[in-house]
Amino acid sequence: MKVLKPHKVPISLYVHFPWCEKQCPYCDFNIEVKRSAGDEEDLLRAIINDLNLSKEYISNRKFKSVYFGGGTPSLISIEVIQKIIHNLYQNKLLEKDCEISFELNPKEVRKDYLDDLISIGINRISIGIQSFNRETLKALDRNHDEMDALKAIKLASETKSINTTIDLIYGVMGQELDSFKNDIETFCSFNIDHLSLYQLTIEPNTIFYKKELVLPTDSLIESMEMEAKDLLNKNNLYQYEVSSWSKKNKQSQHNMNYWLYGDYLGIGPGAHSKITTIDSITRMIKLKKVSSYIKDPAKTIDSEVTPDSYDLDLAMNLLRLKEGVSLKDLEKKYIYISDTFLDKYERGIKEKLLEKDGVKATSRGYKFLNDTINLFS
Repeated sequence: MKVLKPHKVPISLYVHFPWCEKQCPYCDFNIEVKRSAGDEEDLLRAIINDLNLSKEYISNRKFKSVYFGGGTPSLISIEVIQKIIHNLYQNKLLEKDCEISFELNPKEVRKDYLDDLISIGINRISIGIQSFNRETLKALDRNHDEMDALKAIKLASETKSINTTIDLIYGVMGQELDSFKNDIETFCSFNIDHLSLYQLTIEPNTIFYKKELVLPTDSLIESMEMEAKDLLNKNNLYQYEVSSWSKKNKQSQHNMNYWLYGDYLGIGPGAHSKITTIDSITRMIKLKKVSSYIKDPAKTIDSEVTPDSYDLDLAMNLLRLKEGVSLKDLEKKYIYISDTFLDKYERGIKEKLLEKDGVKATSRGYKFLNDTINLFS
């Protein structure tokens, strides 16, 4: 791989809080449901220590975005979040107009809490509503009901000083087209600029994986996707990434940095990082157990993106973007494009899976995205 320019590659920060009230049966994220007195303060000290020990990874860059995820970050006291943000500002680690996002469950969306988040610098929230339908929420074993979901989206839509994204899931056991359509119509009836729309997938390390579940048919899934596209487009929301829809200029900057192959530093138990150095790109994972991370926040499990795996690694990100990206824009972001990547891309053009200009899947290539991406393996 050619000499890289890490100080020129955009970088974001992800902060992982692992605690949840319960384990959702479809979730394979790194979470814990038990918390002892003092754990929160111990984790805060470890996170600050982790940041201080990460200077070589940051490489004199400023974070273009920060994302507090989990787990359920809204279970953490506002003082802990404030101290982390203060540390970032104190050490001049944030770009001007940095996007700072925070995940919440619907039950935690209250006016006083949103006001507190805004007062400490949060300017974007992500609410895990998943559905407005009682039966769908029961099927997902969520800890909120449809009234919690409606109250949360209503309050978020009325809070003009913060950007909001809503998470919805489709392809759930027993879910019908009409109930899914109602979910999208309900979302569109509120003034929200961004939607994360996920198809339910059954991952190996989840509770659902151990059960024999009957999921909607492929034809029903396709109907749901077509219905969503029609309704969202009519309400000026357009797909810009596999699972992301937004109004004009309201894309998540944090997610865009992932898909544009920017760097990201992950801190907190089990957090993932992608870091560029002069001669390599490395993906890292922090120790997953809270107690282990607190003892050694700098320890990571590393895997280098080799020249042989680079093309696929790059394609898995760039090709998620619906409108693609120009080679000129990639050059501006100092993202390396190898000769072998270009050779494979030419093959994709011949197979009508890839467009001629920039890095972008055709309509057919986007529909069969896994096949398109596998051209680069």
